Amino acid sequence: MSLASRASSWRSRFVSAATERWGLSRSLAILSLSQAGASFGAGLIIPLLAPLVAGVESPMVPTAVAGIRVTQEVQVGVFFAVFGVVRSAVQLPMGHLSDRIGARKPFVEAGLLVTAGVIYAYGVTGSLAVLLSVRALHGVALAVSTPALMALLERLTVEESRGSAMGFFSSLRTLGWGVAPIVGGAIADAYGLQATFTLGAVLIVTMVAVIRVGVPEVQTAVEESDDDPETVESGVVFSSWSQARSFTGLVVAVITVMIGVSAVISMEMPILERIGGSKAGFGLLFAITTITRLVVQIPVGRATDRFGRKVFIAGGLLLSAPLVALMGFAQTLWGFVALRALLGVALAGVVAPVYALAADLADAGRTGFQMGLVTTAFSIGFAVGPVVTGVLSTVGFAVPFIATGVATAAGGVCVVALVE
Repeated sequence: MSLASRASSWRSRFVSAATERWGLSRSLAILSLSQAGASFGAGLIIPLLAPLVAGVESPMVPTAVAGIRVTQEVQVGVFFAVFGVVRSAVQLPMGHLSDRIGARKPFVEAGLLVTAGVIYAYGVTGSLAVLLSVRALHGVALAVSTPALMALLERLTVEESRGSAMGFFSSLRTLGWGVAPIVGGAIADAYGLQATFTLGAVLIVTMVAVIRVGVPEVQTAVEESDDDPETVESGVVFSSWSQARSFTGLVVAVITVMIGVSAVISMEMPILERIGGSKAGFGLLFAITTITRLVVQIPVGRATDRFGRKVFIAGGLLLSAPLVALMGFAQTLWGFVALRALLGVALAGVVAPVYALAADLADAGRTGFQMGLVTTAFSIGFAVGPVVTGVLSTVGFAVPFIATGVATAAGGVCVVALVE
């Protein structure tokens, strides 16, 4: 046997083994790698956004609104809320449009290309108004790509191994988010903000090329659904009351957990004042959650294939609640890092299992729209969290963390009560 034949045979055995063990295919592996790269590019700028908002001109911003002081923290919260609100408003129509057209890849690629342009534009804005407009466009970009991406994942996985496959995908994506804020903060400290924004944009464009070459289009037309085509076309969102209750529970769970995760975003400046440190230090604080989640995500995903998704989702939320609340009493950088590290372990039981369960529950002809409900919930939580914590921070440092911890516990109770 020639060397080339041996190499081809080895690759074939490796792919077969990976597919059997993890529920992967070549297309899913490439899609996962591309999303890891894109997440890395987008994650580079995370520790730079709050200082960016604080540094731009904002002469038209009032000092108080409805009796609430418009502090830097509130402005940062509004900046992140604009992203979440716009993304939430656009995401479901984009998911429905993807279902109607029956195509996924063009939406994913278009959203990523716009995201790359937006990330570069952050570094060249000179006023708060322009920055908010760019942030809104960023929300549109992710709204275009995310529902189609989730529907594409549903088609590239099978129910029996979907937890493992979603865990693999989420782990690679998490790797990008986990490492990037540390790198981005360090690059900004050494070379300036614009160098970081430019690098992020270039990486995302490169990942679009990887998707274009390595991931095939998956046609998902209404006719492929097991449901009555007339029912699918009628605009009915759910096919049963049980499905409606379960999706409601998942949506509440995702909103509350994202409020808890995003609590530190608008609190960057008060946290740094409390504990001291640099942008790189805050990048570590932000990133450690995704790093620890990365370590346990794949085994948790495999466990959900054996023992079910619901128990992990509810358990992860109930474990997250006290960890978020305790951040309000942390006094040092390493205290924050330890709590955020444990939070990442808890989140491993929530994020990928939620996606996997949503894919299990979704109807074939409505996958983009129904899974878009879950991704929209992530956007809503990400939008609400920084605003709530920014406003509550005017009352006291610990108040935002306690409030979001209580909300996270309430999400866990909703999962237990509603999800089947």
